[in-house]
Amino acid sequence: MSKAIPALFLVFVAATLSYAFSHRSGPPLPSTEVQLTTTMMMSVAEIDDLRIGVGERGRIFRQATPDAAWQSIKSPTETTLTRVKFFNAKRGLAVGHDSIVLLTNDGGLTWSITHDDPEYETPLLDVVFVDADHAFAIGAYGLFMESKDGGKTWETRMILPEGGDRHLNAIAKLGDGTLVIVGELGTVLRSADVGVTWQPIKSPYDGTLFGINSVGATEVVGYGMRGKIVRSTDSGLSFVEINSPVTTSLFGSTLSESGQLLLVGQSGEVLSSRDGGLTFSQSKIEGSPMLTSVMETATGATAFGEQGAHPISFN
Repeated sequence: MSKAIPALFLVFVAATLSYAFSHRSGPPLPSTEVQLTTTMMMSVAEIDDLRIGVGERGRIFRQATPDAAWQSIKSPTETTLTRVKFFNAKRGLAVGHDSIVLLTNDGGLTWSITHDDPEYETPLLDVVFVDADHAFAIGAYGLFMESKDGGKTWETRMILPEGGDRHLNAIAKLGDGTLVIVGELGTVLRSADVGVTWQPIKSPYDGTLFGINSVGATEVVGYGMRGKIVRSTDSGLSFVEINSPVTTSLFGSTLSESGQLLLVGQSGEVLSSRDGGLTFSQSKIEGSPMLTSVMETATGATAFGEQGAHPISFN
């Protein structure tokens, strides 16, 4: 079964940046010419002092410590990578187009392809570790994959009711172990048994949610198209819509050690909440770049996306 990759553009509502989501890319650049500042970054993961970023054309960047420079890492693929997650400072997974999965066991210094399917032409959009061995990857058209050996091998399952094919955009593990998936057309799925079964949950927003972030043992915040924000306090059993100060789409998030929740998205928008996602204040990155990911730093935060990294400072 083959599906055209341009349909993914609707997932991200970013037609003006379609180059970053294209199915194929041009010839590889020499490693000395691969720069963070000229790359469309799609996702950044942080574990201890280590930071890893991935993006268009399979590019991977590594920052060994917060004070170190970002280094370009040799990638085994030219396929756009959409998300990266780490279980610990050694083991991590990156996913992307062509249902590709990359695995590292040395803190992102080297990566190997453990799954890909170019003929299927279906992108993976997120990945999560349940424990050291158990991981899930989700993507477009209801794609759901499971690994029971730390990401070395993968099996495909159907979890959408009645054989649905809605895009599954993001997955989060809550503090109490509950798993929650959000996607297009109001799709919200919940699992209380480590992904064995999935329960459809009614969303207060019937449009697309692009991301989700746990903010406590039973609290979780989802966000997406038109700046919509939804919140649950009962481990994803029910959600309410939260007032948002923006109407542009939101794509990335992080929860700081102090409990500050940051959301980033189109047009350089940055939203900040210090009350677990109940209320948000708004700021903006100069130049209005599209932002897809954000992480905390010693002096504030850094957002990533179009044109690489963008420092954020808070008063």
